[in-house]
Amino acid sequence: MAILGFGTVGSAVARRLSGPDAIHGLELTHIFDRRAAEKHTRLGHHRDGRGFIADVAWTGQFEDIVTSDADVVVELVGGVEPAAGWIRELLAAGKSVVTANKQVIARHGPDLLRFAARQGRQLRFEAAVGGAMPIVRAVGEGLAGDRITRIVAVLNGTTNAVLSRMESTGCAMADALADARARGYAEADASADLDGLDAAAKLSILCGLAFGLRVDPSEIETCSSASIGPGDVAQAHRQGGALRQIAHAEYHQALAALTAWVAPVIVPRASIFGRATGPQNAALVTSTYSGEIGMSGAGAGGDATAVAILSDLGAIAKDRSAVVPPPAWSRPSVILGRPPSGRERGREECRGHLADEGQVSGAVLAEAV
Repeated sequence: MAILGFGTVGSAVARRLSGPDAIHGLELTHIFDRRAAEKHTRLGHHRDGRGFIADVAWTGQFEDIVTSDADVVVELVGGVEPAAGWIRELLAAGKSVVTANKQVIARHGPDLLRFAARQGRQLRFEAAVGGAMPIVRAVGEGLAGDRITRIVAVLNGTTNAVLSRMESTGCAMADALADARARGYAEADASADLDGLDAAAKLSILCGLAFGLRVDPSEIETCSSASIGPGDVAQAHRQGGALRQIAHAEYHQALAALTAWVAPVIVPRASIFGRATGPQNAALVTSTYSGEIGMSGAGAGGDATAVAILSDLGAIAKDRSAVVPPPAWSRPSVILGRPPSGRERGREECRGHLADEGQVSGAVLAEAV
């Protein structure tokens, strides 16, 4: 097998595969990185200098992976392009792919999954949504026998780490962001996390798995958390709540109407979301027959993401010939954002707005307890 991209997550996956957690039947043979020579020297060894991937071929040329004998590739380069094109090329070359790329799956997932099925290969993406919280498999497979009606979740570990740090220390957002970066929870540019764009991409994937709907992330209303200050956090605390970036999706099947949004929301401190601190993710999934099911887990950092990747690799290793049925997703008739407060707000007016208890749908607060 091969790894595309040897950053925080790629190195975590390589270390797991080379240690006692190695998956039977899978051997890491190739690593691609644009700075392969530098990273091989800097990251390819344990701190004590022992080589742990000494027998792996390093390359800065993507074509070397395409023509290699690796039959499974982990894609960790990020971004929409060239990642989407590379995944298609790998599938065409007869390789199964595991990816943590939520932007590619949100925008091109249905097409790539259909192509993978035609090629007789697998495309798995548990790490693209919840980190170590196994929501992709839970929604796509575990609850396949039910009718899911609503998902309310914390889906961005970076923003959750920032907001909960501000809550516990009273610090400013800049200081909380610096702490998150130092811990490996945030990139240098965290705007996609704070503005809700990362969570919107993940929510669009869940809309496909839960409701059978193809929703572009740009169609999901987002409200940024970037302008939240210590005073906002203190106000939430006085109200008995905690500020969290919430992703909400609810589907009215009879009307083919989807309500989907991402926004900072005050939730009860004792709720599953209020208890989620640091880089944790949390979710409540409501279904017609099984009722409400909750789950949580680490949502940011190399080790947490590696857990989901290794789970997908294990599934492929158990049955390399398995073909995952391609999705038959439809379009909703209408996509609604958050209920307005006082007046209608467009996307830009909404960005940076702090939603309090009077400005959030009752369903969210009720289900957040």
